[in-house]
Amino acid sequence: MRLPPFQYLEPMNVEEAVSMIRSHREKAKIMAGGTDLLNHLKLRLIEPDFVVNIGKLRDMDGINSGDSETVIGANTRLKMIASSPLVNKKFKAVAEAASQVASPGITNMATIGGDILQNTRCMYFNQSGIVLNGLDRCHKRGGNICLAVKGGKRCLSVYQGDMAPALIAFDARCVLQKEDSARMVSMTELFTGSGVAPFAIGADELLTKIIIPQPEGVYSSAYRKLRLRGSTDYPLASAAAFVSATDDMRVAACRVVIGAAGAAPRVIDRASSDADFEVIAQRAYELAEGADILQMPGAYRRKMVRVLAKRVIKAAIDVIKGE
Repeated sequence: MRLPPFQYLEPMNVEEAVSMIRSHREKAKIMAGGTDLLNHLKLRLIEPDFVVNIGKLRDMDGINSGDSETVIGANTRLKMIASSPLVNKKFKAVAEAASQVASPGITNMATIGGDILQNTRCMYFNQSGIVLNGLDRCHKRGGNICLAVKGGKRCLSVYQGDMAPALIAFDARCVLQKEDSARMVSMTELFTGSGVAPFAIGADELLTKIIIPQPEGVYSSAYRKLRLRGSTDYPLASAAAFVSATDDMRVAACRVVIGAAGAAPRVIDRASSDADFEVIAQRAYELAEGADILQMPGAYRRKMVRVLAKRVIKAAIDVIKGE
């Protein structure tokens, strides 16, 4: 498929990038690795007047760790994150999520910022323009119907990013840069919960950094996902867990974040003990949406959310206990 016509812009630094974004706003789309954007362009799901390529901005790249936090540039490639000894040691779930995104060809190109800001997906929306022209306009395309659920009052498209659930498990924050200012928001605040417009980021803002605070004490984490093909596919269900422990290795707290379960990751955050894990898994099942809009039936994906929640908790605790 051919790309639609657009003007290609390549800023030299972050300041120039945010200036271009401010000038063109909704008429522009940002490209970093391009692994998701190019598919949307080819399918004519988006037809911007401008594409701003930030992929070469080195001031948005790299992993820097201090005593209290680790900063990951939004342009950092997923391959670097997956293979980083520091990330694997401090934030295992983040490294596991990066390594499971797709094939090596994709992870060599895709960036953490691009993975976080993936649009929501639905098999009735992610089609070519030829197919979409033969369908009624759904909520995500500016209509007032849902093609997946008859009578659906809202868009039920699903957020299928891998990195966000793992980062939310560590209470990560994002830096959003404008031409004259910047703001920091928690990763959970980045999501609106709306399938039509899933991100609370202004048309003149650029995601530049992800900041992960250093947890205190003894802790571990894990990430698991369900997909049709083990090396390439988006998650059809996913879960990340952060578990902290007391000095005598008893579980002190547990946070589970589920993905591919709605328009935003869902958090189950509570003080925990071994007896609570079934409760957490059941809560994950209850929070997961189960519309039939992906390659597997929604009912099966919801059941697997419960399974994956148990698996990530166990994996994290096994590391703490040295098993």
